[in-house]
Amino acid sequence: MDELVTRSADGEIEFALSWPSRRQPSTGAEATLGCLRVCLRGRPVWHGVDDRTGVDWTWIELLEFLGEYWLFLSVEDGCPLGVAPTTAPRMLAAAEAAADRLPAAEAEFEREQIEAYRSTHDLAEALQGAVSPPLWVVRDGNVGWMASSAMTAKTSFSEVLRVLTDVGDLIALRLDGLSDPRSIQAVMTWHERDGHDRLRFIEAVTGYPAELVAEVESVFPSLDERDADTLVSNELLAAARLVGPQPLTTLQPIVEAVRRARKVKTSKLDHLAAHATEAIGSVADEPPYVQGHELAGWLRAQPSIANGSGRVNPDELLRSWGVPVVEVGLGLLNVDAIGCWGPHHGPAVLLNTDRRHASSFGRKRATLAHEICHLLVDRSTSLPLVEVLGGRTARHVEQRARAFAAELLVPRELAGRLFLSFGGQDDRAAKSLRARYGVSSAVLGWQVRNSNVPLTPASRHFIDRLIGE
Repeated sequence: MDELVTRSADGEIEFALSWPSRRQPSTGAEATLGCLRVCLRGRPVWHGVDDRTGVDWTWIELLEFLGEYWLFLSVEDGCPLGVAPTTAPRMLAAAEAAADRLPAAEAEFEREQIEAYRSTHDLAEALQGAVSPPLWVVRDGNVGWMASSAMTAKTSFSEVLRVLTDVGDLIALRLDGLSDPRSIQAVMTWHERDGHDRLRFIEAVTGYPAELVAEVESVFPSLDERDADTLVSNELLAAARLVGPQPLTTLQPIVEAVRRARKVKTSKLDHLAAHATEAIGSVADEPPYVQGHELAGWLRAQPSIANGSGRVNPDELLRSWGVPVVEVGLGLLNVDAIGCWGPHHGPAVLLNTDRRHASSFGRKRATLAHEICHLLVDRSTSLPLVEVLGGRTARHVEQRARAFAAELLVPRELAGRLFLSFGGQDDRAAKSLRARYGVSSAVLGWQVRNSNVPLTPASRHFIDRLIGE
């Protein structure tokens, strides 16, 4: 019996595929009738009658699926509507719930996108006629996930692709020499899986519908940047994806703003970032806001970050690290900023002068602090190219950055203690602390509330009003 066992380097994902002795099959279905067992984190998620055996099936169907949808599996970044990677049913439910909250026309489009994502990223869709648990392949920047009904596994995305490539290559090898049209087509599609035209590639990377891609493709320079002869995304395409489908007149200034961000060296920032992920390693499995608080506390403890009064100035930090902050009109009211830091542009932060409350000093400081979080811990993981604050950046990444920004500007413990020190003069306390730490009413209110200091009913009501401002 021929057998392949391929697993990610860390053992998080394992595929075991075996064939019975070959009996001169004449069709691809006969040749690929075999047994596949998939384990995530050592636990079987695709298995046969018991968890020690595999699923018996004709695996030419999996090769056909991988060949047809490889482009989407390999370059489509992030879950639908920015939901956090988790089990497949939870991702689907969260995305559908998010779509339900949208206006009717927009909700209909997003539901179509959700179904398109599920049908191209769920390997169970390959098993035509079989009932199999879902097994989603999800890209989260440089991180890869596989998600079944009740289990997820996380590793580098390159390892996910390597494991799937091993499986595809073995099935294709099984079909070698067969002359039936289905086998020939399946092998050809697999071997040509990276050969896509420009429009198809832009569609997969940006998530834009095909008719919109035809309208906007002219804003992207020639896609001649390749990695091992394979087209790869870049900062311009990633920005387009994160701002969501936009007409040409709206997308053009956004792409142009990112294109103008020149590549700069940021050795001081890179040195800090090299230690930042390690600094939050002890809370890696905690909720995103816990990670954000931990990271902010670590950064505040570094030399020359906070001044004598405990105030942190994000603009000065970015300038000292060599990261340009550029104010530019992006034409969108809901986008606060774009951070870009890929191989060709940046690091840079583009502040949108057209956003709502663009003149708010506190909001600007919070936006810059937010981008600092991404610069420290997301460039090598979830956001290797671009982040759009107010766009479609994954929610778990944004939750961490929001918590980080608030804690960096005015730590919860400090906010609560100083608020109480005003002896019930709540309005005076809020005005003083907003000015002292350069934060908005909402940020101050949340930090005081989350400090868990004892508040009188009147003060709790006052904090609630601050948060609502």
